[in-house]
Amino acid sequence: MKRIVWIISSAAALVLLIGIISFSWIYQIAMGQKEQGHEAAIERAKKQVALEQVEQVETFVGKEKQFIVEGKDKQNDTIYVWVPASKTEKVIAKKAKEGITSNQAVQAVQKENTISKLKGVKLAREGDVLLWEVTYLNENNQYSFSYVDFTTGRVEKNLTP
Repeated sequence: MKRIVWIISSAAALVLLIGIISFSWIYQIAMGQKEQGHEAAIERAKKQVALEQVEQVETFVGKEKQFIVEGKDKQNDTIYVWVPASKTEKVIAKKAKEGITSNQAVQAVQKENTISKLKGVKLAREGDVLLWEVTYLNENNQYSFSYVDFTTGRVEKNLTP
């Protein structure tokens, strides 16, 4: 009887160990894909814009894949650089003060929609339109997205899948 318990316990421990290792491996692959292209985007942004320091890089996947590089110039002004994954598309750079803040984007969405829980705000781009993507739960607890024009602060579109 003790031998059967030991065998079952060993088998369960082995299955658990394999599960943990598999999860870790899949997580590493997923995170690697998310960050794939960041270094090339930084180099391309530095060639186009006088970035002295890079603060962060985010990936946005909409109609086209974009990398948004946030950094500082010589005057210590914050600059956002939208770098398309496609090398044929143009890079667009704007100083942060040329557009609205993430908080202003949230306020613009709140005027049109009820945000019951804010999930995130990040920069985005569709064609030549620079945007803030506001992700939230609406009043019906549905996951929703709103896109706010970076320059004008106007809500361009709302999506509730």
